[in-house]
Amino acid sequence: MKIDAEQIMKSIFDLVLTFSRMLNFNNEIENLRAIELYVLLYVAQRGSQKMSELAQAFSMTKSNITFLVDSLEQKGFVMRSRSNEDRRVVMIELTQKGQQIYKQILSDFSKLIDKVTSQIPSQDLAVMADGFERLSKLFGMGEKR
Repeated sequence: MKIDAEQIMKSIFDLVLTFSRMLNFNNEIENLRAIELYVLLYVAQRGSQKMSELAQAFSMTKSNITFLVDSLEQKGFVMRSRSNEDRRVVMIELTQKGQQIYKQILSDFSKLIDKVTSQIPSQDLAVMADGFERLSKLFGMGEKR
């Protein structure tokens, strides 16, 4: 079976775009750049992160990730703290505001998923869920969950 990379990329992009349009973002979330939202979601899902871990996860230089974290910190979504084990290490974690925003996004996403999946037969859902899980593992995305 020949795989069409462009078609796969288009399908993934269409899914992200469709979900983004269907979610009810408030003004604060709408004012985030996409990469800021991704960093916020990454920290929310994986917990406190070292700056170097974020830079590696997003294939960015430390100066670029610092710029993003500065922006998120100014908006009140994340905060920096020093590691208890090594005071030289700066950890990034969500603030209470960041946690509330994540919970809102997750709640809206859950409602959307429930609405969409209620229209799909359960055996098809199982195949889709398995496919997503396999893709995640193949791309090494399931390592730090």
